[in-house]
Amino acid sequence: MEALNRALVAELAQCRPRYFVRLAFKSGDVLLHTGVGERRFLGRTWFGLGMLGRIGEIPANDKNDAARIRLSLHTQSDAILGEVAENDPIGAGVEIYLVTVDKHYRVNQSQLLESGYIVACDVERGQVSKVMLSVAGESERWKQSRVHQRWNHATQTALYPDDKFFSEHSEATSTVLPDTQPGSPVGGRDGVHLP
Repeated sequence: MEALNRALVAELAQCRPRYFVRLAFKSGDVLLHTGVGERRFLGRTWFGLGMLGRIGEIPANDKNDAARIRLSLHTQSDAILGEVAENDPIGAGVEIYLVTVDKHYRVNQSQLLESGYIVACDVERGQVSKVMLSVAGESERWKQSRVHQRWNHATQTALYPDDKFFSEHSEATSTVLPDTQPGSPVGGRDGVHLP
């Protein structure tokens, strides 16, 4: 979680705070906010859930703990349930913004609070259906190690296409390099040129 900027903190006491949530499903983004009606934010239209949508406590402390965020969505909208049914939301990206709106419900200040991914999804169907999402934030992602990552020519060129480190490395270790200092030549094995 990011530290709040001063302008946003100053406005929180005077303006109406809202959460804006982007769910990055495979079929496209679902843009929701905790207000009512449609709002323009970041050049896109976000749909309001009112008090029917809840965001659990967003944990923050100095220990960088990996506590999860809970998103609860109570809806009668078949479109939102269809999005959840069509897309397996596990692993989908989530961005949570804290936003202040003025008396005309226009966005004044905003800040990205958390960026993470969905790790669990439960749906209860009924007259008013409930979708509950658990979101792992950046701190949890950082704690996960990268499994089976090897550093070789393919991974290096995927990140840096113009970098020829591994080809130059193989050339440098297969030949004897001239050395200006007395002693053993650099490269090769025991000063002998490698085949």
